[in-house]
Amino acid sequence: MQGIAIHTHIMINTSLSLVRLLQIVSPSSPIGAYAYSQGLEQAVDWGWVKTEAQLQNWISGILLNSVLTQDAPILIRLYRAWGVKDYDRLLYWNQYLLACRDTKELRSEEKILGQGLTRILTTLGLVDLKTFQETSNKNDRSNNNVSICYCTAFSCAGVNWNIDLHSLLLGYCWAWAENQVMAALKLLPIGQSAGQRILSAVGEEMAAGIEACFSKGDDAIAGALPGLALASAAHESQYSRLFRS
Repeated sequence: MQGIAIHTHIMINTSLSLVRLLQIVSPSSPIGAYAYSQGLEQAVDWGWVKTEAQLQNWISGILLNSVLTQDAPILIRLYRAWGVKDYDRLLYWNQYLLACRDTKELRSEEKILGQGLTRILTTLGLVDLKTFQETSNKNDRSNNNVSICYCTAFSCAGVNWNIDLHSLLLGYCWAWAENQVMAALKLLPIGQSAGQRILSAVGEEMAAGIEACFSKGDDAIAGALPGLALASAAHESQYSRLFRS
């Protein structure tokens, strides 16, 4: 009977962690992610992305050359720093990620989504975020308030809700890819079925590439997306636009 009780307890904790992960990656999460295309709108306007195949190449290219080589390895380090409440390391990787955002719009997006997720998580009782921000602001010599990145808040939720790191990484990548597809459906004459085909293909790339993120050294963390940077920078002054980035 005791063995059954322990097994039931583990299953409940696992199920609850999965539910919490679904909660933070849901498109209905009120952080405003739907308002951003991350340069995709400008790429469509320039004619770089016009078809389903081109869209899949665009999303896959960003996934393989930035999300999995930059964001995911940093998320691993943030997750581990939250686990031991190492606020110095948290601040380092938080600021590092923010510096990796190449344009004004991408940096603004990271900050705004981070603010939104921090607000929600704080409301749900994750006081670590508030403590981290207060400690960082107190120790910041520049006298500027530290902005919590979306990735930093996301990793905090993972630690507090006992979401295993592998699942958290997949959830982060999936939320990003799904938002890109949702933006594309508003910008391109492609249907929902095309969007699902793209998500299916990109999902396979996530699953295949996630393990390599754990062995990537600090010096190897990088993203190389000059086309995205150009599109994002030009989007700041695009004549007519639906999205904020």
